[in-house]
Amino acid sequence: MQIRPLRADEGLAYRDIRLRALREAPHAFAATFEEESAQPETFWVDLIARTAKAMEAALFVAERDDRTIAGTTFVRVSPEPPHGGSVGAMWVDEDLRGSGAADALLEAAERFALALGSSEVTLWVSDANPIARRFYERNGYVATGIAEPQPSGITALMMLKPIDRYR
Repeated sequence: MQIRPLRADEGLAYRDIRLRALREAPHAFAATFEEESAQPETFWVDLIARTAKAMEAALFVAERDDRTIAGTTFVRVSPEPPHGGSVGAMWVDEDLRGSGAADALLEAAERFALALGSSEVTLWVSDANPIARRFYERNGYVATGIAEPQPSGITALMMLKPIDRYR
C-alpha cells in the first residue's frame, strides 16, 4: 500500500472510487451518487487536473500493490491567514479498514496542511456515521458543536484537530 498525491491524469480513476464510495455509503457524504454519477467524464478529468496543479490543495490516494486506488482524502489550506486546513472526501475500501490506510491518508493530509502554515485542520463528518466519528476522535479530532444540514439529508458535524504535533 502506498499513499501518494493523485496525479493530474487520474480523473477517471478518482471518479471510479468516488462513485463507489457514494454507492456503498450514501449516509457518509453530503453529495449523492445520483448527482455525481450524472457528471460527464470531462468534469472528473478537469477536477483532478485542477486539483493536482493547485498549490493550496491536494487529493491523496491509497494505492494497492496492483496500482488500483483503494482510498482517498482531500485537503485544502486557506491562502489567507491563519491558513486553516480542511479535510474531506475521506474514503477507504471496506477490506482495508483497520489496516492503517485511513490513518496514513489522514496523516498525509495533515502534514500537507502543516507544510502550508496551518496549525489546525477541520473536517465534516455525517451524524449518521458513528464509525467515522470514532475514527476521527481516535486520530485527535474533537467535535466543535457546529452542525449543518446537507441537501443529501444528513447533518454534517464539524470536528477540529490541532496539527502542530508534527513539528
